[in-house]
Amino acid sequence: MTDERAIPTWRRVLRAIGRAIVIVAVVIYTLLDDLLFPLFRPLIRRLGELRLFQRLGDLIASLPPYAVLVLLAVPFVILEPAKLFAVYRGATGHVVQGTALLLVAHALSLLVSERLFHAGYEPLMRIGWFKALLDWLFGLRDLAINWAKGTTAWQAAAGWVRGVREWLRGVLASLR
Repeated sequence: MTDERAIPTWRRVLRAIGRAIVIVAVVIYTLLDDLLFPLFRPLIRRLGELRLFQRLGDLIASLPPYAVLVLLAVPFVILEPAKLFAVYRGATGHVVQGTALLLVAHALSLLVSERLFHAGYEPLMRIGWFKALLDWLFGLRDLAINWAKGTTAWQAAAGWVRGVREWLRGVLASLR
């Protein structure tokens, strides 16, 4: 293990900044996932029960692996840059627009990309390099999340998410 004193100060600062960026990114992504996915779960379930979407899922699952990969890339190529643009808009003073765009892009990503990925999972796993890359990315994600869960920022954000969930449940219950 490297002695911390042997590392130049500028490297320690860069390392601290990098850690802070990773913590913020993981916390924000997880918060969005934890808040939005439960809201869309009933919609996703209902859409999945429709015959049209069952047939589309069966069609996607029957495609060759690289056709599924191209199909999966189309919404990814559109929605991921939209998320980055949303962050840019928010950072340049258009906080409401940036937040709204980020929420819409994330919701569409959940509804479209997740469905395509799950429908085409089996063909995609027949592409060796894709499976290896996905295994590596999932492992990296798990490492980052496990590391972030040990931070004070995570604990505070998790408490906030629980509070928001309870509040949303109360609002939805009062509407019924």
